[in-house]
Amino acid sequence: MATPREEARAELRRSIDVLSERTRKAMLVGLGNNTVITGAFAASRNGACPMMAAHREGGRTSCCTFPEAWDRFTGVYGRHIVREATQYEVQILCEEIEASLQPLPRVDPLADAIAEHQAMVEARRHEAIAEQETALEQEAAAEPRRRRLRITGGLQVDLAEAIDEHKSTARRRRSREADNLGIDWLFEQTLVLPDDFGGGQATPRRGSEFDFDDAEAQLTR
Repeated sequence: MATPREEARAELRRSIDVLSERTRKAMLVGLGNNTVITGAFAASRNGACPMMAAHREGGRTSCCTFPEAWDRFTGVYGRHIVREATQYEVQILCEEIEASLQPLPRVDPLADAIAEHQAMVEARRHEAIAEQETALEQEAAAEPRRRRLRITGGLQVDLAEAIDEHKSTARRRRSREADNLGIDWLFEQTLVLPDDFGGGQATPRRGSEFDFDDAEAQLTR
């Protein structure tokens, strides 16, 4: 936030900007040839406010807003005080007049657009370089893993999972075979029956179930 002193200086600069260039140049000369005062147009033979000093150097103009802005800047406005301006106050006034006489920068929309475009291109170039460097760093970090994947054609092979799946498939196949064959193969492979086994007529005791007692009796004959 601007201080009252800064606001007063800004108001002084605005009042200088509305003066003609001829008046501002005459004021600079008059500030060096007169004792600068504040609070009045003139107080003695050599004492003069900046506007009177400019008038004496041929920079005649209407007062406009400058006298009031000058008195506000020096702090005497409305106090009926007439005094000699300090060296600091005169120095600030000279600086503001000189700054107002500086040529304004030429506005060239095309040049501004070209400069903005060049800045944007340069920024994108730096971003591309940074992205490329990041990609190279990531590629270097992933190189050992890439070599391992290249051996298997770029595929990750989980052998443990493949073995478990093979075992599970084998168990399911054997289970289906057992269901289809029953237990007849067990008797065919392990029992040695006599030549006359089954010659007699056996009478099942439980419907169509196999009579193990009768079969055992025939084996012990």
